[in-house]
Amino acid sequence: MIRLRVFVAIIFLAIPYTKLFADAVSEPSSIILCQSCHGYQFQGNKDLNAPALAGLSQWYSYRQLLNYKNGIRGMNPEDILGQTMRLSILNISNAELNALAAYISKIASQKQEISIKGDVGTGKFVFEHCMSCHGEFGEGDKTIGAPRLTGQSDWYLYQQLINFQKGIRGQHPNDLYGRQMKDMADMFNDQMLKDVINYITVTNMSVNDD
Repeated sequence: MIRLRVFVAIIFLAIPYTKLFADAVSEPSSIILCQSCHGYQFQGNKDLNAPALAGLSQWYSYRQLLNYKNGIRGMNPEDILGQTMRLSILNISNAELNALAAYISKIASQKQEISIKGDVGTGKFVFEHCMSCHGEFGEGDKTIGAPRLTGQSDWYLYQQLINFQKGIRGQHPNDLYGRQMKDMADMFNDQMLKDVINYITVTNMSVNDD
């Protein structure tokens, strides 16, 4: 009996981490397409400018995928990465996109490396302007459509805030949440954006998300 238990334990540990959630959510057929850029465990790949996706809420990921598909995001000529993302999912059905978002939401997020330097004190001050939507711990709030911030690649958060400031993102008339984010990003200078991102990353806020 002991040998049997040991054997079962070894088999369990040999299963890839992402596969542990297969019983709850079946693996979508197009998952390999996503993993080719975002990583096998969706931890992100800075070299490919692909952000971390693991653990993002299903509702938020699905909304963004639809935004890409419907031309709400990824249409600005300066948004090369967004255009690439849009083209990669353009021919995928909405049902499959929803399945992808659901599958990825069940994968545990991983602690991200710190690449953005800033002043934590100033970052805390700036974050006080973010809490009303994104939560005290950056956990997000589905009721108002605000995504989780913790567990995301800091370089990606910075990149998107700059895109909001430049009007590369958040200008489409149907992007209500994006326009709100643009107004917020315009309140702060470049260093303050780095400060708040550093604060979110360094303070090790909770990465739990419902």
